[in-house]
This record gives sequence, C-alpha cells and structure tokens, in this order.
Amino acid sequence: MSRTTRLYDLLQVMRQHDGRISGPDLAEALGISLRSLYQDIAALRAVGVEIANEPGVGYVLAPGVLVPPLNLTEAQFDALALGLGRVRDDVTAPLSSSAGEVLGRVSEAMPHEFGEGLARIGLEEKPPADVPPADVDTRPRELVFYTNPLSRGGIVHWMLEELGVPYRTVTLEYGPAMKSPDYLAINPMGKVPAIRHGDEVITEAAAICAYLADAFPAAGLAPPPAARADYYRWLFFAAGPLEGALGLNALGVHPTPEQQVQLGSGDLWTVLDTLSSAVAGRRNIAGDTFSAADIVVGSHLGWGMHFGTIPRRPEFVAYCEGLRDRPARARCEAFVEQALSPLA
Repeated sequence: MSRTTRLYDLLQVMRQHDGRISGPDLAEALGISLRSLYQDIAALRAVGVEIANEPGVGYVLAPGVLVPPLNLTEAQFDALALGLGRVRDDVTAPLSSSAGEVLGRVSEAMPHEFGEGLARIGLEEKPPADVPPADVDTRPRELVFYTNPLSRGGIVHWMLEELGVPYRTVTLEYGPAMKSPDYLAINPMGKVPAIRHGDEVITEAAAICAYLADAFPAAGLAPPPAARADYYRWLFFAAGPLEGALGLNALGVHPTPEQQVQLGSGDLWTVLDTLSSAVAGRRNIAGDTFSAADIVVGSHLGWGMHFGTIPRRPEFVAYCEGLRDRPARARCEAFVEQALSPLA
C-alpha cells in the first residue's frame, strides 16, 4: 500500500469515527503499526491537517478537513457541488458516477453548515429518474382539436398529423355552433381553430403550432432554442403581415402610402416580395429541416394560390411542391376533399 493511499485511508477512518479513537485502535483499523501511524499523523499535520490528540484518550480530526486545505467559502463549496451535481445527474456522461463519489466524499468532510448547503443543491438521495413524484399526475392529457374543414384549422390539422399523437376532432359548422356558449368558453372570438390540451386552451393557428411543437418535442418540429430566429420570424410573419395584407386586399381595401405606415403589413406587394425572397431556392424556410414554420407558411401559400388570393410566383410554387411529399399533408388534403365532396 502506498503512503498516499494510507494517508487517505487514515483520514477516512477518522471522519467515520464518532468521537476520539485511540492510537492502537486506529492502527488496527488501518492494518499498520503504531510507528507508521505516528509517522502518518505527523505528515498530515505538517501540511496543515488539524488532528487533535489527548493522551490516554485518542485522536480526533477537525471537521471540514481537506488535503491540501482549500480554504473555500460556503458559497464556493456550493458552486463546486452544483457543478459536480450536474455531471452526476447526467447519466450519459462518462464522469457521472465519479462526480457522485466526489460529492459523497466532500459531504463527509464538510462542517455541518456546509453540509446543509450541499443538501440544498441536490446531494440528498433522489428517486430514480423514471419514478415520478407521488403527487404528479402522469395520466396523458386529452388533446381536442376544434375546426372546420374550410378554415385555418387546416394549418393545425397538418401540424397534428405531423406530430403523430392521439387527438380528438370536434368539427363545428359556421354560424350558431361556433357562437354557442360551450364553444365561446373555449374561444370567446367564436372562431376556429382552437385546441384544448388537458386544462390548457390555445387559439390562433400559429400560436397553436408553436405550442404543439414545444409540447411534443420528440416530433422535432421546432429547431433548438438557440436556432429559432428564422423559425419565429416566419411563423409570425405569416400570421401577421401576410394574413393582414391578404385580408385587406380580399376586401378591396388598398391602403395609401400614408395609411400603410399605420399598418404592420405595409402593402401587399412588399409582403409578397419579402416572402418570395425568403423561400427562393429553399426547401425549408427556417434552417435545413422541416418545422412548424413550414406548416404555417406552406399552408398560407398553398391555400392562397389555390383560391387566387396569392399569385403563383415560381418561388412559391417550387416551395409548396417541396412540401407535397409529406404524408401528413396528404392526409389533411384527403380530409378536406371528403368534406367538400357533398358540396360538389
């Protein structure tokens, strides 16, 4: 046994012993001679380890001893333990178990007030990660989709199909059904789409898509948080300037340059030019992967070109064609066609 190992074992035995321990008992516990014990204690004292000795009674180690002495404050110890705790809690990290062992040893060595700080930041025993707290309701929340086939609900329908999660559809006819007290309790605007996810109610198509992308991250329909600039920009560009400009144009309202200053949409042609530049030569509008932003923008462009409210610019056609091969979109289109067939 190396002397380094012997010194470490000596400290551990003294930390674990309640009260003083005699020299012979300490030597026996370590499996060394009394002479070696005296030499080791002298070596520890030489580097600043405080070991008290009362003749005829035994040795006792001062609380909070580390070798070499660290002289850290309580806050610094908390910071150290917090970092170790994060490594320990990441079971995929190669140093996870080692970090847990270090935390245990630091806890044993700390004075009482330091130990309380370590407990506050998670050193206490935790239940397994796959065992939820007893007071947490783990039942799946029902997802209800309120829509009409001839509405912006088609945007949310496509989003739901992309998620691949169970949901219940409530189809509402225009008129009294959307203005009924029951539905107005869901959306006081009396419009679709809306969703209810457990006790949460969300309205407005772009907001619903953003919510669902975050609520079901396994579907991968939102970029990582650090890469969401374009994602948020085009999600709400479609919901704001694009919808606003198209709505005014459909009503025959053509704002003057002075009036355009007061509108978030400005004028329709600037909006369309901006969107043309965003999708030109791109398969996806926000990064290199398909996202909820493509669902919202693609739905508006596809619907608008179909009904003639958006011109069939080559950039728009190419972008929408790149989205047509998605099975979820095909299922939504079949749903709309089926709903429209009795009207034909």
